[in-house]
Amino acid sequence: MPQLDFSTFPSQAFWLVVSFALMWLVMAKMIVPKITDILNQRQRKIDDYLTAAGEFKQTAEEALEKYERVLREANAEAAENLRKAGEELEKKIAAREAEKSRRLAEATAENERRTEENRRQTMEQIENIAAELAVRIAGRLELDGLVSAEDVAKTAGRRREHE
Repeated sequence: MPQLDFSTFPSQAFWLVVSFALMWLVMAKMIVPKITDILNQRQRKIDDYLTAAGEFKQTAEEALEKYERVLREANAEAAENLRKAGEELEKKIAAREAEKSRRLAEATAENERRTEENRRQTMEQIENIAAELAVRIAGRLELDGLVSAEDVAKTAGRRREHE
């Protein structure tokens, strides 16, 4: 085997050192810098992505905060509008009830006035009929000169005043 032949050992050692040095130079000057650049680029990209993610997270948190604030304000405004609408509705209902109560009171007063007027007219008619009837009865009883319609009306009027 030629590898174990000691006469070729120095030349093999020389070529081993030359090959190793050449490989080392190629690796150190070409391959390792490219790998280092790729790793650095990758790290920069990762750092950029992490920075962008942090910014997006901050933006999202701010947007969420703003959304929650706007939602709270909208809920408060809706509650206030609902309260105001309820108050306005209560006022309108109270005004309508007051108007209906006023109309009812007016109608009741008018009906009472009409009833009183009808009662008064009816009483006058009854008194007139009673006076006429009293005069007729007196005429049949042959008391024509003693009882007049005016006397009967006066008596009935005095009697009504006492009641």
